[in-house]
Amino acid sequence: MPLTPILKKRSLTPTAGKRVLFSAEPSQRIQSMILNFRDTGDTTLFSDLFSKLHTVAVNEQQAWLSQMTNCVPMLDRRVDKMVLEFLKIPWFWNADVAKHAESFLVTLVTAHNYYTYHILHRLITFLVPEVAGNEEKLAANPGALCEEEKSFYQQVLICLHSVYKHVPMSQDYILILAKKCMPYFRQHVHKHAVYSHNLLLLTTILPHLRQDILEVILSNMVTVDVHAPRAELVDLNDDGEDDGSDEEDMFDMEIDGGGDGEAASAKDTEQQVGMTHESGNTLDVLMTLMLQYVHDTCHGSKVVRGAAESLAESTVESGVLKCRPGVTQTSADDGSRTGGCECGGTQHDVEALKQLFVDLKEIFSHIVLSTHASSHVQFLVFYLLALRPGLATIFLDFLRIKKFENPNCTRDVRGNAMMYIGSLLARGKFIPFSHVHSCLEIICVWCNNYLDKQEETRARNYEDIVLHAPFYFACQTIFYVFTFRYRDYSENTKKLKLARGLNLERLVLSRLNPLRMCAAPVVSNFAAVTRRFQLAYCYTIMENNKRLGIPSARLQDDYTVKTTLDSFFPFDPYLLLRSKRYIISHYREFDGLPEDEEKDQHGVSTRGHEEENLVTVTSPQSFNFSYSTSPGYQKWPGKNGTDKRQGEECEHPERPPPQGQPLRMLRDTPEGNNTSCLGRVKRK
Repeated sequence: MPLTPILKKRSLTPTAGKRVLFSAEPSQRIQSMILNFRDTGDTTLFSDLFSKLHTVAVNEQQAWLSQMTNCVPMLDRRVDKMVLEFLKIPWFWNADVAKHAESFLVTLVTAHNYYTYHILHRLITFLVPEVAGNEEKLAANPGALCEEEKSFYQQVLICLHSVYKHVPMSQDYILILAKKCMPYFRQHVHKHAVYSHNLLLLTTILPHLRQDILEVILSNMVTVDVHAPRAELVDLNDDGEDDGSDEEDMFDMEIDGGGDGEAASAKDTEQQVGMTHESGNTLDVLMTLMLQYVHDTCHGSKVVRGAAESLAESTVESGVLKCRPGVTQTSADDGSRTGGCECGGTQHDVEALKQLFVDLKEIFSHIVLSTHASSHVQFLVFYLLALRPGLATIFLDFLRIKKFENPNCTRDVRGNAMMYIGSLLARGKFIPFSHVHSCLEIICVWCNNYLDKQEETRARNYEDIVLHAPFYFACQTIFYVFTFRYRDYSENTKKLKLARGLNLERLVLSRLNPLRMCAAPVVSNFAAVTRRFQLAYCYTIMENNKRLGIPSARLQDDYTVKTTLDSFFPFDPYLLLRSKRYIISHYREFDGLPEDEEKDQHGVSTRGHEEENLVTVTSPQSFNFSYSTSPGYQKWPGKNGTDKRQGEECEHPERPPPQGQPLRMLRDTPEGNNTSCLGRVKRK
């Protein structure tokens, strides 16, 4: 008897009572439907019926799954359309039904390996939530899930794990589909938050695939990151927060003790406000999710929290103590730096932390390091190093030896690696001065060796940014880090002697002329610092470079080559509102230039006329630093909206050189042996 007339007489609604859909010879009827479709290819035999199965009673759903399991030997390629339509039904809202669905899928992939990809595709698709009709509600609290939804995703992941156990070779399918099912970067933030959270849950079920799954998540985050440019985020923050209070709070880094912790927790409510930039808001939610995941993993927690849970709850219980994200310990021997997270490493799961560091370092090497426009994703590594400062040495050596000094790496990768080294040394409050000086010393030695080789070969290709790009990147890093950490070098005579040991004047006076090739803000601020402590005199060379013409682009081999380096410093100030609480305590703010201390309240220099006459180029304060173009030297405005440097405007007119007075050079310090800085290195 044909099945269609019988089904038309039956009601498939939940109000049909507890009656089982097939009461007499159900297996024969399923078989009849399969055989009819195999012969006729008519999809109407099952399409209307399957579309209503998710609304029938639980016992009827279980009966359907049991009958389909018995008919698995008949479900070959000839009825694949029917099987694929049957897989679209969400069977996982009930735990009992989910067990029957798991049994059916495992039996199906065991008998017909052909369906493995389709089953995994359907299961991973279920991990992406539906937001149609609730966009505004879900945007207010992205990533929030009810208990029923959590149970649904858990059952889907359990079923996916069961399929993987029976078909171990399907791991490639899982990784391909995990990337394929990732929501488009402009889709709703709730989709990104929930799907990324579900992928993190999958890493707990399949730990050997964690690095690959994390790479899928971070690849999506990098895509969102590059579509949320720093310049746009700064403009939106400036428009929405004219008082400047949030900027000051962002870098209120002295968080130590219970009182400061309460103040930090009191800010959480303000920081939960979403960003107005669409991609920036999505990135902020994803960064909150991943930073909390890094924190929990390092502290031995096996629970993966969603983005909403990360904002609502900021502690990880481990015994009696609780370690709060974003709260640091101050080093006992050096109060100017922090020593990791609040627990001081006592609650860390060292093995889990090391494995996570290895995974993130590999992902960073493959994806983040080669992305020039990324501005926030790299802070995942920054935060991990802040939790365990001892890993910073390993990471810096990795960047220097494996990337920068490796001639097999591309020029962009080598340059980005050096920029990461410089930005981390400058911004990481958890890195001690001794380590900063050691790194600078190694880089300076490399630069001096490079100059020695150029002199030995009598090369004539001077001031070539294409040929000598690694050298210029190294010099820019030296200038940038020294400008940021000059206060450490000027604390006493012993440290100032260490600064003279870097032999900065040779780099400045070399024929490769790094002052011309490096970014103008870096060069200007470096010149101000070295003039103040008489370490090198740069203004004569800067004036000569200025006379050669403004920087421009030139054509070579049918493509454009820049004549100056980009001021790309990856750890510029953190601009995301929700997730900034993880970063601010470990982040160093620029302290200002030495000349800032010598200005009176009207902005007039208090120096003598002799040093005033030395300035023949634009003053360092004349650069209007914006985060899209500067290395982050700009000081944060105060609460009244004015600059902390009293009496200074954003831009100053260039001061003309004094009339009728010769340009005099600085006298050397008493420790020096030469009569001038320019006389220390003789040009050939």
